[in-house]
Amino acid sequence: MKDFLLDEDGDLLIVNGDLVIGDSDATIVEHLMHSFKGEWKESPLTGVEAPLLIKKRGGITRLKKIAKQQLQENRFKNISITQNGKTIDIDADSVI
Repeated sequence: MKDFLLDEDGDLLIVNGDLVIGDSDATIVEHLMHSFKGEWKESPLTGVEAPLLIKKRGGITRLKKIAKQQLQENRFKNISITQNGKTIDIDADSVI
């Protein structure tokens, strides 16, 4: 998917006075992972709640399940979620 890109601080990326448009799949995945249910008014059930889940016992297993479901609902396919130590790697392709 194409959308406005964000900088490291989550602000709109501006280069030479222009907004930058590019592949936004990584941004969408990141926002889904960090969102909590109820944060998106137009879609109150959206959000993986990763910061909360990783602190719970068995949370990584639950996180993987919820993340895959949320990604599928947001039109992603070929979803691969792996854990490498304390890092969760997500690889997914947008349908659009």
